[in-house]
Amino acid sequence: MPVEQEARYRRFAPEPSPGELEQFFPLDAKALDLTRPKRRPPTRLGWAAQWGTVRMLGTFLTEA
Repeated sequence: MPVEQEARYRRFAPEPSPGELEQFFPLDAKALDLTRPKRRPPTRLGWAAQWGTVRMLGTFLTEA
């Protein structure tokens, strides 16, 4: 894997556009059903952000 491609892996290259956010981050019925059992609003929000990130990037974000 080229160094440049490796540096971009598991990261948003530029900030997502409004169109990309609309495409990847809405919660459909299945996602809403999975979100409801989460206890607190911050937990539900974090879960929803992860859901959209995985849909957009195909993986979770990493710190490294």
